[in-house]
Amino acid sequence: MKDKEIVLGLSRFEKKLYFWVPMVLGGMLGWFIPVISDLLLKLPVVPWGGIIEFIASLNSLWFSIVASIIGIIVGIIWTLIIYNESLEIKINFENLQLKIDDKIDTIDKKDISAIYIDYNQLVILGESSNQLYREVLDAKKETAQEAFNLFQYPWCEKDPYEGQYQRWVLGHPDFPEKINALLYAREITLREGKKKEAKYLQMDLAKLGVVIKDENNAQYVRLAKGIN
Repeated sequence: MKDKEIVLGLSRFEKKLYFWVPMVLGGMLGWFIPVISDLLLKLPVVPWGGIIEFIASLNSLWFSIVASIIGIIVGIIWTLIIYNESLEIKINFENLQLKIDDKIDTIDKKDISAIYIDYNQLVILGESSNQLYREVLDAKKETAQEAFNLFQYPWCEKDPYEGQYQRWVLGHPDFPEKINALLYAREITLREGKKKEAKYLQMDLAKLGVVIKDENNAQYVRLAKGIN
């Protein structure tokens, strides 16, 4: 058992689903796009009418075949993007290897104080209650709990520090100026819907010992132990 490991992530069924569905839908959309375009032209108002009218005029077997092949290729590319952006975790008795977007993070068990699910995100905390990792996990909570317990990781049913969060407001008196500035920058990115930028800022704040929960379009924040 000491040499074994478990991999958490998309199940075999989900992988097959994500592989076949985009490819089939892409192929079908490509095959019927001239027909769809022709139906759209019958609507009272049609945006990009010239383009749609041109596509409808290409209603031939060869065009449908080419469009179908393009649709299948687009579906395969979409599938690869889903696979690449899905978190995969290799669990053994010594450490966790977390892979997403071709980036692999390794966290030793001895450095972990708690693991829990916050909505659909896996959260890993360090010995100082600092956030070591936060990412969306596609596996079911029960499956994750069973895997982490099997390898004797400190699984928690909920955030062990949930009572310590404060709703952040501009110039919050309990947080240092640098942290307030980064939280303000993140607030702006959230308002503008820039999720990737918000995620990067959250990672920068985590390095400073700041743990964030997003609820109802607001940031709830706590500081790790020893951070003033």
